[in-house]
Amino acid sequence: MPKRLASASLALAVAITGFLAADGRPEPSRSGPGTSAPLPVSTSAPLAQGAAPVTPAIPVVRAPSAILVDLATDRVLFAKDPRRRLPIASLTKIMTGLLVVERERDLSATVVVSLRAARTDPIDIGLVPNERTTVRALLYGLLLWSGNDAAVALAEHVGGSVPGFLHLMNAKAKKLGLADTYFASTNGLNDHGFSTAADLAALTRAALREATFAQVVATARRTIVGPKAQAVHRLHNLNAMLTTYPGSIGVKTGYTSAAGNCVVEAARRDGRTLIAVVLGDSPSTHWRDAYGDARTLLDYGFASNASPA
Repeated sequence: MPKRLASASLALAVAITGFLAADGRPEPSRSGPGTSAPLPVSTSAPLAQGAAPVTPAIPVVRAPSAILVDLATDRVLFAKDPRRRLPIASLTKIMTGLLVVERERDLSATVVVSLRAARTDPIDIGLVPNERTTVRALLYGLLLWSGNDAAVALAEHVGGSVPGFLHLMNAKAKKLGLADTYFASTNGLNDHGFSTAADLAALTRAALREATFAQVVATARRTIVGPKAQAVHRLHNLNAMLTTYPGSIGVKTGYTSAAGNCVVEAARRDGRTLIAVVLGDSPSTHWRDAYGDARTLLDYGFASNASPA
C-alpha cells in the first residue's frame, strides 16, 4: 500500500477508535430521529490569530449513520454509528470512478459500448449498442448523471469484464483498508454490496487526490458527444448541493429503496476541506433530509474555527 494512503487509512481508523466507550466497546447504535453520538471538535490545531474560540451547537442528524472528516488532517469532527454496514447505492460509483482514473490515464481512449452496457437501467445516459465514445465522456456520465450504463461500459473497458472489474474494486477496497466494504456491482444497483460512513470518507479522500476525479465531480453540466457524433448526451449533476451549498466541490449522491437517500459531500472554505457522509436517510422524504443532514454537518465543521494543519 502506498505510504500516504496507508497513513490516511490508519489516521482515520485511529480517529474512529477514539469514538469507543471507555471500556473499549462501541457506543450503542441509535436509530431514533435526532439522536447522535458526536465527537468533540479537535482543538489540537491553533486558532487563527485573533479568532475567538467557538463552540458550535452539537448537530442533530436524522440519518442512522454519518461522519464528518477534515480532509487535510483526517480528524473526525462528528460521528454517528460510523461503522454500521449499509447498502450505499450509487455511492459505489466513487470507487468505480477512482479505479478508472487510476488505471486508464488516456481519457481520450475509445470505448465501444456493449449490448450489456446499453441495456443497463433504470438511470442511464442513453448509450446505444456499438456506440463509440471516450473514457472521459463516460466518466462524466458516471459521476454527473450517475449513469448505470456508463458504469458497465467503463468496467468492461478497464477490467475486461464486469466480474473482472468487481475483483479490482474489492481488491482496491482491501488495499485502502476499507475493512467494512464489499462491492457487489459496479454501479450500486445490487444492494448486497455495503460500506460504512467511515470507509466512504476514507475512499472519498483517496478519490479527491486524483485531479481528474475531483474535476469531474465539481462539474455542474456537461455535453458529451461520440467521436463521430453518433449520439449527444446532455448531462447535469444530480448532486444539488454542488450549486446550492457555498464552497461545495461536489462528490456523489445515491438512492435505492434499500439504501435510502445517501450523500457524500465535500466543501472547501478558507483553506479547509471537509467531507460529510450521510447514509440511510428515509426514502420517504426524498432528498430533503439527506441534504439537510449534510449541510448541518458541514456548517458545524466550518463553524469550529479550527485552522488547517
